[in-house]
Amino acid sequence: MSPDPTTHQQQATALAIQLAVAKLANPADPSDPSGLSSRCARLGLPPPVDGQVHLPLLGRTLELQPPAFEGVFTDTRKPPKPTDRLLALHYLASDAPVSPENRWITFREFPGGTFYWEPFRSRSVTPLIQAFGNDMEHLRARLARFAATIEDGPADTVSARIVAIGRIDVLLVYRQGDDEFPPSADLLFDGCARRVYGAEDAAVLGGRVCFGLL
Repeated sequence: MSPDPTTHQQQATALAIQLAVAKLANPADPSDPSGLSSRCARLGLPPPVDGQVHLPLLGRTLELQPPAFEGVFTDTRKPPKPTDRLLALHYLASDAPVSPENRWITFREFPGGTFYWEPFRSRSVTPLIQAFGNDMEHLRARLARFAATIEDGPADTVSARIVAIGRIDVLLVYRQGDDEFPPSADLLFDGCARRVYGAEDAAVLGGRVCFGLL
C-alpha cells in the first residue's frame, strides 16, 4: 500500500509547528523575557495584550497565546486550521523586520518559486478562474469577506489588495475573458513577503487566499 500523502503532509505540518514554537520559546533578547514585545514591534504588529499576540489574517484577527502559541480567531473563538497556525508561527518567528515595500513580486521571485510555479498556479488562481469565469460581480462580492480594497483600473479587470497576514498584502489581478482570450488571473505579493516566507509558505498563503474566495 502506498503512503497516504495527506497523512504525510499533516505530519510535516505538525513537525514544522513544533519547530516554530520551539524557536519562539527561546527569545534572543534577554531584556524582553517573553521576546514578544520586541518581536511584534519588528514585525509591524501591535504590542501584546495580556501576553497575547494579535495577528491580522485574511480579514480576521488571530489571537495567539504563548508558550504553545495555540490560537483562536477573535470573532468566533474557534482555533485556526494547522496550516493557518503554521503561517502565523512562521511570521512571528521571522528574524527579519517586516515593513511593506509597496512593490509587487510574483511567486517566481521566492526562493524555489520558479521550480514550483505550475503547482502554485494549480493551487491558487487556476481553481479561481474555473469557479468564477467571467462573473466579475460575483468575484467582487466574495472579496468583501477579506475586506479587500478594490483598486481603480480597466472595467474588465478586478485588482484587489488583500491584507493576507500581518503586514503582508497580496494583490489579486483578475481579467475578464472575451471572444479571443479566456479569463486569467495573477496573484502578487508585497516584496516584504520574501523576507518572511519561502516558496512553500507562499504557496500555502496563495492557496488560502484563492480557496477562501470560492
